[in-house]
Amino acid sequence: MGIDIFGQIDPNNLEKYYEGTVVINGVEVEVDLNLESDELEKGDFEVISTFVDSLESYANRAFSAISNDFDQGEESEAARFYLQHHLDAFSEEETKAVFGNTPINKESFMKALSLHRIGLYPEDEEAFAVFDVQFSADITHYLLAVVFNLAGQVTYISVES
Repeated sequence: MGIDIFGQIDPNNLEKYYEGTVVINGVEVEVDLNLESDELEKGDFEVISTFVDSLESYANRAFSAISNDFDQGEESEAARFYLQHHLDAFSEEETKAVFGNTPINKESFMKALSLHRIGLYPEDEEAFAVFDVQFSADITHYLLAVVFNLAGQVTYISVES
């Protein structure tokens, strides 16, 4: 069986990890496929392939979820925490590197974020895909993990290190 970004996958001789890259909105993003068991059904490959074919759409939904979380104000559980953590930790130079001379608001926050990695976990129905979004990896190891379930719905966003 083949999934374009991972190449040929032998369902009778599965590896635990496959990796590839895809261009989403003009940015090259790492994608990895993580398997726990030694077997996957044909239907599982179809689900993975269908999801991979729609990565750009899911990436856009991940950014929308972060934007919506930011809009929650004090109720925001991830986006505003992520921003505030970095504002507290960044030097003035780092803050300028991320935001330039623009005011730090929702628009500049969202523009400063980029998608760095997509992890696929087809055996986990509640955390089927994780989209790692962050400021430049050169200045932070913290990220916003936007998690999709098998049904393609955002289940949560968390700040990870």
